[in-house]
Amino acid sequence: MYLYVFILCCSIVFTDARHFNGGTIGWTPIDPYDNSTSVDIIITQSYSWTYPYVQCSTNVPISTSTFSGANTNLICMADCSTDGGYSTKPIDILTDCTSTSSSLKMMTTERSKNITLSADAHFYLSYRGNAWLSLNDPAQPGLDWSIVTYTDLRKRPDGFINTPPVAKVVSPQYTIVNKTIQIKIPVSDANAGDDVEDFINETSMTPMSSVPVQFLIYVQPQPACSIEPVIIPLDRCLEVQAGVTISFNLSAINLCDQSVATLIAIIVSSGISGVTYGNLTHSSTNSSIYYVMFTWTPQANQIGVQQLCTVAYTRYNFS
Repeated sequence: MYLYVFILCCSIVFTDARHFNGGTIGWTPIDPYDNSTSVDIIITQSYSWTYPYVQCSTNVPISTSTFSGANTNLICMADCSTDGGYSTKPIDILTDCTSTSSSLKMMTTERSKNITLSADAHFYLSYRGNAWLSLNDPAQPGLDWSIVTYTDLRKRPDGFINTPPVAKVVSPQYTIVNKTIQIKIPVSDANAGDDVEDFINETSMTPMSSVPVQFLIYVQPQPACSIEPVIIPLDRCLEVQAGVTISFNLSAINLCDQSVATLIAIIVSSGISGVTYGNLTHSSTNSSIYYVMFTWTPQANQIGVQQLCTVAYTRYNFS
Protein backbone atom coordinates (compact mmCIF):
# COMPACT_ATOMS: atom_id res chain seq x y z
CA MET A 1 0.00 0.00 0.00
CA TYR A 2 1.25 3.46 -0.89
CA LEU A 3 0.84 6.35 1.53
CA TYR A 4 -0.05 9.72 0.03
CA VAL A 5 0.16 12.81 2.20
CA PHE A 6 -2.11 15.80 1.58
CA ILE A 7 -1.07 19.26 2.69
CA LEU A 8 -4.30 21.26 2.87
CA CYS A 9 -3.40 24.95 2.63
CA CYS A 10 -6.70 26.42 3.74
CA SER A 11 -7.33 30.14 3.34
CA ILE A 12 -10.36 32.21 4.30
CA VAL A 13 -11.44 35.16 2.17
CA PHE A 14 -14.28 37.69 2.09
CA THR A 15 -15.42 38.92 -1.32
CA ASP A 16 -18.05 40.96 -3.06
CA ALA A 17 -17.41 39.11 -6.37
CA ARG A 18 -15.78 41.67 -8.67
CA HIS A 19 -13.90 41.00 -11.90
CA PHE A 20 -10.24 39.94 -12.18
CA ASN A 21 -7.40 38.64 -14.38
CA GLY A 22 -4.10 36.89 -13.71
CA GLY A 23 -2.07 33.79 -14.33
CA THR A 24 1.26 32.03 -14.57
CA ILE A 25 3.47 30.33 -17.17
CA GLY A 26 5.72 27.41 -16.31
CA TRP A 27 7.86 24.84 -18.08
CA THR A 28 9.55 21.56 -17.29
CA PRO A 29 11.99 19.31 -19.19
CA ILE A 30 10.54 15.93 -20.11
CA ASP A 31 13.93 14.33 -19.40
CA PRO A 32 16.23 16.49 -17.23
CA TYR A 33 19.15 14.19 -18.08
CA ASP A 34 18.73 14.47 -21.87
CA ASN A 35 22.18 14.78 -23.48
CA SER A 36 21.05 15.09 -27.11
CA THR A 37 21.36 18.21 -29.26
CA SER A 38 17.65 18.96 -28.84
CA VAL A 39 15.52 18.89 -25.70
CA ASP A 40 11.78 18.30 -25.29
CA ILE A 41 10.03 20.49 -22.73
CA ILE A 42 6.44 21.04 -21.59
CA ILE A 43 5.15 24.62 -21.38
CA THR A 44 2.10 25.02 -19.13
CA GLN A 45 -0.08 28.13 -19.13
CA SER A 46 -2.64 28.76 -16.35
CA TYR A 47 -4.91 31.82 -16.47
CA SER A 48 -7.89 33.39 -14.71
CA TRP A 49 -10.87 34.94 -16.51
CA THR A 50 -14.14 36.68 -15.73
CA TYR A 51 -17.00 34.19 -15.97
CA PRO A 52 -19.35 33.95 -17.84
CA TYR A 53 -18.13 37.03 -19.76
CA VAL A 54 -15.49 34.59 -21.01
CA GLN A 55 -17.17 31.22 -21.54
CA CYS A 56 -16.02 27.86 -20.16
CA SER A 57 -14.84 25.90 -23.19
CA THR A 58 -11.74 24.72 -25.01
CA ASN A 59 -9.53 27.22 -26.82
CA VAL A 60 -10.20 30.04 -24.37
CA PRO A 61 -10.56 32.95 -25.08
CA ILE A 62 -11.40 32.66 -28.81
CA SER A 63 -14.23 30.18 -28.11
CA THR A 64 -16.18 33.20 -26.84
CA SER A 65 -17.48 35.11 -29.88
CA THR A 66 -16.57 38.48 -28.38
CA PHE A 67 -12.91 37.41 -28.34
CA SER A 68 -12.81 35.35 -31.56
CA GLY A 69 -9.87 37.40 -32.80
CA ALA A 70 -7.93 37.46 -29.53
CA ASN A 71 -5.52 34.60 -30.20
CA THR A 72 -1.83 35.45 -30.08
CA ASN A 73 1.46 33.71 -29.35
CA LEU A 74 3.80 33.63 -26.41
CA ILE A 75 6.67 35.80 -27.62
CA CYS A 76 10.38 35.92 -26.89
CA MET A 77 11.12 39.08 -24.89
CA ALA A 78 14.90 38.87 -24.39
CA ASP A 79 17.91 36.68 -25.25
CA CYS A 80 16.06 35.69 -28.43
CA SER A 81 19.29 34.80 -30.25
CA THR A 82 19.52 31.81 -27.90
CA ASP A 83 15.85 30.80 -27.93
CA GLY A 84 16.71 27.37 -29.36
CA GLY A 85 14.43 27.83 -32.36
CA TYR A 86 11.33 28.84 -30.39
CA SER A 87 10.60 31.89 -32.57
CA THR A 88 10.25 29.66 -35.64
CA LYS A 89 7.51 27.55 -33.99
CA PRO A 90 5.85 29.68 -31.28
CA ILE A 91 3.10 28.43 -28.97
CA ASP A 92 -0.26 30.21 -28.85
CA ILE A 93 -1.95 31.39 -25.64
CA LEU A 94 -5.09 29.25 -25.99
CA THR A 95 -6.04 27.25 -22.90
CA ASP A 96 -8.93 25.06 -21.80
CA CYS A 97 -11.48 25.65 -19.04
CA THR A 98 -10.68 23.69 -15.86
CA SER A 99 -13.09 25.20 -13.32
CA THR A 100 -15.77 27.84 -12.88
CA SER A 101 -17.60 29.55 -10.05
CA SER A 102 -20.79 31.39 -10.93
CA SER A 103 -20.98 32.99 -7.48
CA LEU A 104 -17.46 34.42 -7.81
CA LYS A 105 -17.68 35.06 -11.57
CA MET A 106 -14.42 33.14 -11.74
CA MET A 107 -13.01 30.79 -14.36
CA THR A 108 -9.60 29.14 -14.52
CA THR A 109 -8.02 27.64 -17.61
CA GLU A 110 -4.90 25.62 -18.32
CA ARG A 111 -3.12 23.89 -21.17
CA SER A 112 0.24 22.13 -21.54
CA LYS A 113 2.08 21.87 -24.84
CA ASN A 114 5.25 20.04 -25.83
CA ILE A 115 7.96 21.76 -27.84
CA THR A 116 11.45 20.73 -28.93
CA LEU A 117 14.25 23.28 -28.58
CA SER A 118 17.99 23.23 -29.09
CA ALA A 119 20.07 22.13 -26.13
CA ASP A 120 21.43 25.02 -24.04
CA ALA A 121 18.61 27.36 -25.12
CA HIS A 122 17.91 30.19 -22.67
CA PHE A 123 15.48 33.06 -23.20
CA TYR A 124 12.57 35.02 -21.72
CA LEU A 125 9.06 34.04 -22.84
CA SER A 126 6.08 36.35 -22.38
CA TYR A 127 2.31 36.64 -22.69
CA ARG A 128 1.52 40.32 -23.23
CA GLY A 129 -1.79 42.17 -23.39
CA ASN A 130 -3.83 45.09 -22.13
CA ALA A 131 -7.05 43.41 -21.01
CA TRP A 132 -6.76 44.27 -17.32
CA LEU A 133 -9.77 45.79 -15.65
CA SER A 134 -9.36 49.40 -14.50
CA LEU A 135 -6.64 49.60 -11.84
CA ASN A 136 -5.28 52.07 -9.29
CA ASP A 137 -6.92 55.11 -7.69
CA PRO A 138 -8.16 56.92 -9.68
CA ALA A 139 -8.92 53.91 -11.87
CA GLN A 140 -7.05 53.65 -15.17
CA PRO A 141 -8.40 51.35 -17.92
CA GLY A 142 -6.45 49.55 -20.63
CA LEU A 143 -3.15 49.19 -18.75
CA ASP A 144 -0.55 46.92 -20.35
CA TRP A 145 0.59 43.74 -18.63
CA SER A 146 3.20 41.06 -19.29
CA ILE A 147 3.63 37.60 -17.74
CA VAL A 148 7.26 36.58 -18.29
CA THR A 149 8.98 33.26 -17.61
CA TYR A 150 12.69 32.49 -17.93
CA THR A 151 13.44 29.29 -19.84
CA ASP A 152 16.96 27.89 -19.38
CA LEU A 153 17.90 24.48 -20.81
CA ARG A 154 21.58 24.72 -19.92
CA LYS A 155 22.81 22.03 -17.57
CA ARG A 156 23.09 22.86 -13.88
CA PRO A 157 26.55 22.60 -12.29
CA ASP A 158 25.47 19.21 -10.90
CA GLY A 159 24.85 17.83 -14.39
CA PHE A 160 21.15 18.02 -15.31
CA ILE A 161 18.55 20.51 -16.59
CA ASN A 162 16.82 22.44 -13.83
CA THR A 163 13.09 21.95 -13.29
CA PRO A 164 11.57 25.31 -12.24
CA PRO A 165 9.24 25.58 -9.25
CA VAL A 166 5.49 25.61 -9.77
CA ALA A 167 3.58 28.45 -8.13
CA LYS A 168 -0.14 29.23 -8.27
CA VAL A 169 -2.38 31.67 -6.46
CA VAL A 170 -6.06 32.51 -6.67
CA SER A 171 -6.67 35.90 -8.27
CA PRO A 172 -7.93 38.25 -7.01
CA GLN A 173 -6.73 38.36 -3.42
CA TYR A 174 -8.85 40.42 -1.02
CA THR A 175 -7.89 42.68 1.86
CA ILE A 176 -9.88 44.94 4.15
CA VAL A 177 -8.91 48.58 4.60
CA ASN A 178 -6.57 49.20 7.58
CA LYS A 179 -6.07 45.46 8.14
CA THR A 180 -2.76 43.65 7.62
CA ILE A 181 -2.95 40.36 5.72
CA GLN A 182 -0.52 37.70 4.55
CA ILE A 183 -0.83 36.43 0.98
CA LYS A 184 0.35 32.82 0.77
CA ILE A 185 1.52 31.54 -2.61
CA PRO A 186 1.71 27.71 -2.73
CA VAL A 187 5.01 26.62 -4.29
CA SER A 188 6.33 23.17 -5.18
CA ASP A 189 9.73 22.30 -6.62
CA ALA A 190 10.69 18.97 -8.17
CA ASN A 191 14.34 19.75 -7.35
CA ALA A 192 13.51 20.22 -3.63
CA GLY A 193 13.69 24.00 -3.74
CA ASP A 194 11.19 26.15 -1.87
CA ASP A 195 11.27 29.51 -3.62
CA VAL A 196 9.59 30.92 -6.73
CA GLU A 197 13.07 31.88 -7.98
CA ASP A 198 15.41 28.99 -7.20
CA PHE A 199 19.19 28.85 -6.84
CA ILE A 200 21.77 26.07 -6.95
CA ASN A 201 22.62 26.63 -3.27
CA GLU A 202 22.07 29.06 -0.40
CA THR A 203 25.02 31.30 -1.32
CA SER A 204 24.40 31.61 -5.07
CA MET A 205 23.05 34.93 -6.37
CA THR A 206 22.31 33.57 -9.87
CA PRO A 207 18.75 32.26 -10.32
CA MET A 208 18.30 29.07 -12.33
CA SER A 209 14.74 29.97 -13.24
CA SER A 210 12.14 32.68 -12.78
CA VAL A 211 8.44 31.77 -12.60
CA PRO A 212 5.82 34.52 -13.04
CA VAL A 213 2.81 34.73 -10.74
CA GLN A 214 0.55 37.66 -11.58
CA PHE A 215 -2.62 38.42 -9.63
CA LEU A 216 -4.87 41.27 -8.51
CA ILE A 217 -5.48 42.60 -5.00
CA TYR A 218 -8.77 44.26 -4.03
CA VAL A 219 -8.92 46.58 -1.03
CA GLN A 220 -12.44 46.57 0.42
CA PRO A 221 -14.26 48.60 3.09
CA GLN A 222 -14.89 47.21 6.56
CA PRO A 223 -17.44 44.35 6.35
CA ALA A 224 -20.58 44.12 8.44
CA CYS A 225 -19.19 40.89 9.91
CA SER A 226 -15.43 40.45 10.14
CA ILE A 227 -15.47 36.91 11.58
CA GLU A 228 -13.74 34.64 9.11
CA PRO A 229 -15.28 31.30 8.16
CA VAL A 230 -13.41 28.19 9.25
CA ILE A 231 -12.34 25.37 6.95
CA ILE A 232 -12.82 22.07 8.77
CA PRO A 233 -9.70 19.93 8.39
CA LEU A 234 -9.87 16.26 7.52
CA ASP A 235 -10.14 14.13 10.65
CA ARG A 236 -7.80 11.40 9.44
CA CYS A 237 -4.79 10.70 7.25
CA LEU A 238 -5.73 9.64 3.74
CA GLU A 239 -4.14 6.29 2.99
CA VAL A 240 -4.77 5.58 -0.66
CA GLN A 241 -3.52 3.06 -3.17
CA ALA A 242 -2.62 3.63 -6.80
CA GLY A 243 -5.56 2.74 -9.01
CA VAL A 244 -8.09 2.78 -6.15
CA THR A 245 -10.59 5.66 -6.11
CA ILE A 246 -11.14 7.63 -2.92
CA SER A 247 -13.74 10.32 -2.15
CA PHE A 248 -13.71 12.81 0.71
CA ASN A 249 -15.48 16.00 1.75
CA LEU A 250 -13.90 19.34 2.64
CA SER A 251 -16.20 21.56 4.70
CA ALA A 252 -16.30 25.17 5.84
CA ILE A 253 -18.36 26.89 8.55
CA ASN A 254 -19.79 30.37 8.14
CA LEU A 255 -19.51 32.04 11.56
CA CYS A 256 -21.44 35.17 10.57
CA ASP A 257 -25.19 35.52 10.68
CA GLN A 258 -26.69 34.20 7.44
CA SER A 259 -28.45 37.53 6.88
CA VAL A 260 -25.08 39.32 6.97
CA ALA A 261 -22.72 36.94 5.14
CA THR A 262 -23.07 33.78 3.07
CA LEU A 263 -20.39 31.24 2.25
CA ILE A 264 -20.44 31.08 -1.55
CA ALA A 265 -17.47 28.96 -2.66
CA ILE A 266 -14.61 26.66 -1.75
CA ILE A 267 -12.01 27.08 -4.49
CA VAL A 268 -8.95 24.93 -5.25
CA SER A 269 -5.98 27.29 -5.55
CA SER A 270 -3.41 24.56 -6.15
CA GLY A 271 -4.65 21.13 -7.15
CA ILE A 272 -3.45 17.59 -7.71
CA SER A 273 -3.53 16.09 -11.18
CA GLY A 274 -6.57 13.84 -11.55
CA VAL A 275 -8.48 15.21 -8.55
CA THR A 276 -12.03 16.27 -9.42
CA TYR A 277 -14.55 18.03 -7.23
CA GLY A 278 -18.24 18.82 -7.24
CA ASN A 279 -20.35 21.87 -6.48
CA LEU A 280 -20.62 23.62 -3.14
CA THR A 281 -23.31 21.83 -1.14
CA HIS A 282 -25.27 23.17 1.84
CA SER A 283 -25.34 20.79 4.80
CA SER A 284 -28.78 19.36 5.53
CA THR A 285 -28.05 19.22 9.27
CA ASN A 286 -26.33 22.57 9.93
CA SER A 287 -27.25 25.75 8.04
CA SER A 288 -23.79 27.25 8.67
CA ILE A 289 -21.84 24.38 7.09
CA TYR A 290 -21.08 23.93 3.39
CA TYR A 291 -18.93 21.25 1.77
CA VAL A 292 -17.38 20.11 -1.50
CA MET A 293 -16.81 16.44 -2.38
CA PHE A 294 -13.43 15.54 -3.91
CA THR A 295 -12.69 12.35 -5.87
CA TRP A 296 -9.27 11.01 -6.82
CA THR A 297 -7.83 7.88 -8.40
CA PRO A 298 -4.08 8.23 -7.68
CA GLN A 299 -1.60 6.95 -10.24
CA ALA A 300 1.68 5.12 -9.68
CA ASN A 301 3.66 8.18 -10.80
CA GLN A 302 2.07 10.21 -7.98
CA ILE A 303 3.77 8.34 -5.15
CA GLY A 304 5.06 10.83 -2.59
CA VAL A 305 3.86 14.13 -1.16
CA GLN A 306 0.95 15.76 -2.99
CA GLN A 307 -0.32 19.25 -2.19
CA LEU A 308 -3.93 20.40 -2.31
CA CYS A 309 -4.66 24.01 -1.38
CA THR A 310 -8.15 25.47 -1.00
CA VAL A 311 -9.72 28.86 -0.30
CA ALA A 312 -13.14 29.58 1.23
CA TYR A 313 -15.05 32.68 0.10
CA THR A 314 -17.95 34.53 1.69
CA ARG A 315 -20.10 37.29 0.25
CA TYR A 316 -21.20 39.86 2.80
CA ASN A 317 -22.90 43.22 3.29
CA PHE A 318 -20.66 46.21 3.97
CA SER A 319 -21.26 48.43 6.98
